[in-house]
Amino acid sequence: MSRILLAWELGTGLGHLGPFLSLVPKLLERGHKIHIAAREISSACRAVDALPVMVHQAPLCLNTYGGLQEPPLNYAEILMRYGYLEPAMLRAMLAAWSSLICSTEADIVIADHAPTALLAARILDIPRAVIGGPFNVPPPADPMPNMRTWVAVPHQRLADSDHRVLKVINEAVPRGADIDALRRIFDGAAHFFSGVPELDPYGARDPGDYLGLQVMSTGSGDPTWPAGDGKKVFAYLNSGYKHLERALQALADSGVRVLAYVFGGNESLLGRYRSARLNFTPQPLDFHLVAADCDLCVCHGNSGTTLGMLHGGRPVLVLPMHLEHFLLGKRVESTGAGCVVHPETAEPDISGTLATMLGTETFGQNARALASRYAGGSVGTMTDRAIARIEALSAKAAGSQT
Repeated sequence: MSRILLAWELGTGLGHLGPFLSLVPKLLERGHKIHIAAREISSACRAVDALPVMVHQAPLCLNTYGGLQEPPLNYAEILMRYGYLEPAMLRAMLAAWSSLICSTEADIVIADHAPTALLAARILDIPRAVIGGPFNVPPPADPMPNMRTWVAVPHQRLADSDHRVLKVINEAVPRGADIDALRRIFDGAAHFFSGVPELDPYGARDPGDYLGLQVMSTGSGDPTWPAGDGKKVFAYLNSGYKHLERALQALADSGVRVLAYVFGGNESLLGRYRSARLNFTPQPLDFHLVAADCDLCVCHGNSGTTLGMLHGGRPVLVLPMHLEHFLLGKRVESTGAGCVVHPETAEPDISGTLATMLGTETFGQNARALASRYAGGSVGTMTDRAIARIEALSAKAAGSQT
């Protein structure tokens, strides 16, 4: 029996738990003890539900930093916003993560967008792995690459940002634990990426590092589609999306049957668009049932929804809220299984893009072809392989402590 700590430090939403939780039932069956240190403990508790998993609050930087250039262009500039500008703050975060790792007696730390947890595990010489979206693990380059490739960025800015953050890290870690490049944060960590090589925003890496087109439902409601004939579109949107009303109007005007879940949506807004052809559900739905029955999905490009729809062979229209969403959407678009709306477009033509996808059968054909290449059996094989790697790493650590 091994003790496994999942660390979730940066980012929001259940997508940061999904890939790991897809492995948890088998890990529990095999006798392992699971701890989750979560950025959002309420989300974590809902996600684990009745599973015998211990939930802890992850150590976080609550400071805000002004004067930074917007938007962040590489991984170093992301870290600047979360404590990596102050040696004292980073030192305190490392101490808190180290205390949590020691108190849980973790044999392995598995990080989902948790660089400070990885650094703490490195200092403690604990086996470590990364899990979740491949966006969270940039390719090993010096300096860390520009993530907004459509923006011309001076090389010196990227190098200066890396140097600034690297200096803080080396002032915060104990003597002898310093690193010579930011990419060293991920040194020695096994990779368990959600998705498949074609969907990696940085390009395909080792095929053995991917968990496949896994689908994990965080809802349980049954989909109730509007009555009538014609195609069925499922929309999973967030009330914070700046073009939400434009998206809802596009759905209302599409002429097809639409079932939508708007996280955080209020009735006064939704009521203006509800009709005989557009129905809103007040709760998250059973994703397996939705993916089996719809013809197309409209979402923001969060990993769980996008991969789940592609697993079911359904094309996806991506309306990004964050850079990670956009980069995944571009990869989906490159497979021919979907389209993406650029997040910096002032007045995106959501209606036109939706109409194109509804009127073009090749999107569905390409989505089904992608699903066929990574069918359920291969996902199961990937899961078993990931569990075997986790067990080998954690057993090695447990053995060294006896």
